Amino acid sequence: MGNFFRTKSILAIGVLVVLLLVSGGCGRLGPAETEKKQEEATEVTVAVEYTDHAAGFYVAQEKGWFEEAGLKVRSCNVYATGTALAAALTKGDIDVAYICLVPALTAYAHGGVSLRIVAGTHKNGYALVSNQARVREIEGLEKEGIKIANMQPGSTTDLLFVFLLRQKGLNEAKILGRTARMNPSKQLLALQTGQVDAIFVPEHFATMAGSLPGMGVLATSQEIWPDMQGSVLVVTERLLKKDPQAVEKLKAVNARALDYINRHPEEAANIVAARLNEYQSVVKNEMATPEASLEVTPEIVRQSMANLRYTPDLEPGEIQKVIDLMESLGYLNTPVRAEDLWPKS
Repeated sequence: MGNFFRTKSILAIGVLVVLLLVSGGCGRLGPAETEKKQEEATEVTVAVEYTDHAAGFYVAQEKGWFEEAGLKVRSCNVYATGTALAAALTKGDIDVAYICLVPALTAYAHGGVSLRIVAGTHKNGYALVSNQARVREIEGLEKEGIKIANMQPGSTTDLLFVFLLRQKGLNEAKILGRTARMNPSKQLLALQTGQVDAIFVPEHFATMAGSLPGMGVLATSQEIWPDMQGSVLVVTERLLKKDPQAVEKLKAVNARALDYINRHPEEAANIVAARLNEYQSVVKNEMATPEASLEVTPEIVRQSMANLRYTPDLEPGEIQKVIDLMESLGYLNTPVRAEDLWPKS
């Protein structure tokens, strides 16, 4: 008799577990719970860059973790570059952004955006790629006739490029004089068609370029500046004052997503690849490159994401180094201290 009741108890527990799994499904809330959470949720407008720098957002969005945390993403705006996202921040319609540190600093110092850095999203994530038949080493950039493409002055890739040229003691004026300025999509096209011999782009564009026939990576950002802060999670001071708990929830979701990326790199790459392919038409329109092929495979994204170190950790000293370099190059005309961008307690 004891065995009979014990068996029934085990079966009952098993049925309960199955019911819970069916209603919860892979960590998501059930319909009733989700509806209740949504009624109580804080609405936020989020902006991200069209790169795997924003992998933390894409993964959290796919997994439904914003909803679980009581956050409702009112809209998600995808921008081709960090520079474009920084410009959008000045309009005041965005509450939260996953953005490269350099354009975030520019938006703060020059755009009058009262933003606060609340977490990191990744370190590294940029690379110099060349046509190996034309340039096989960094010093080869000085050769006559070598053409380079980079993003606009003041961008992260531009900052790293100048830093690299100074590290190597190369002729900065000569090389920059032969550097065309264009967005990553156009750089990729220019390299493919032989209009330029080298490009400096963020990931995932760098891995895409390096995978093309005859192309190779000359230098990565981790080689140029080990553990440089790549992107950060920023919120407006308006949101911070209105709902500080929402900001804490955003930080928790960000940390959860980054941890998941590190523990499940292949699944994360699948999610990010799907999102990048979904948004490519929007980006091609913004970059005015309808002819560009921006389709990515999960394998390309996985290789690319391996070049980033996804972590929410922030080091004020490292951020100050970026600020100091920007000021020394004249990219910041307003004095900025790293602690100015921290949330005020």
